[in-house]
Amino acid sequence: MGQHFLTNAAAARNIVARFAPRRGEMVIEIGPGRGALTDHLLAAGARVVAVEVDPRLADALSIRHSGDSGFRLVRGDVLSCDIGSLCEGSATRVLANIPYAITGELILRLLLAAPPLTAMTLMVQKEVADRIVAAPGSRTYGSLSVLTQYFTEPQLQMTLRPGSFTPPPAVYSAVVTMPFRERRELDAGAEKRFGSFVRHLFGSRRQTLRNNLRRSKLLSSAGNAGTAAAEEARLAEAGLDLSRRPETLSRDEVLALHRLIDRG
Repeated sequence: MGQHFLTNAAAARNIVARFAPRRGEMVIEIGPGRGALTDHLLAAGARVVAVEVDPRLADALSIRHSGDSGFRLVRGDVLSCDIGSLCEGSATRVLANIPYAITGELILRLLLAAPPLTAMTLMVQKEVADRIVAAPGSRTYGSLSVLTQYFTEPQLQMTLRPGSFTPPPAVYSAVVTMPFRERRELDAGAEKRFGSFVRHLFGSRRQTLRNNLRRSKLLSSAGNAGTAAAEEARLAEAGLDLSRRPETLSRDEVLALHRLIDRG
């Protein structure tokens, strides 16, 4: 199933120490695997909801923690789970060793699930971690950067060598902490539209904002000259230059552009 199990005991201790679980705190652990992080979470007194898709691993975890009242096992694909219901009405943090194949889709689902999620600590490919924390204008800055930085304040915590896992992946991994912003500028409905907007905006990195927005029909085409000119004039008045490329826009500039276009 594409799993790479964390087998570096020192790294596992370090990750959970940085995560700093509190006694009685609700933690969703996605992809617990063989329990390298689970044991440390439970030892700290956290209440753990472990989501495991592999039946053999789930069976082993169920037996191993059968007598632990702080452990709850959810068998199945996290992409099919209602994240909110897993939280049981409590403020919850996520700790996950994400399978590479579902990284982008899962991160988006987690971002849109908050609240009651308050923070996430994710083990991902180093390349993905670099994109999450990237600054505008950098080679790795893109739609994932904008979306994660709208919802959270991400920070790169540590890098893990391939040898920390069994079997070793072909790339380095990294741990990123992502506390959710306490206040965000959009309501829940607008946030869902924002995700789609950002993906359209960064549809082609080498194209200008104007071309990407027209291609995705978020701006009128050049063939509709009067409407297109009026739209561009309104955006120019707001200080948005459509000749720029998307990777040059900060989080706040992308948000301002979305608000103007979302209002029609």
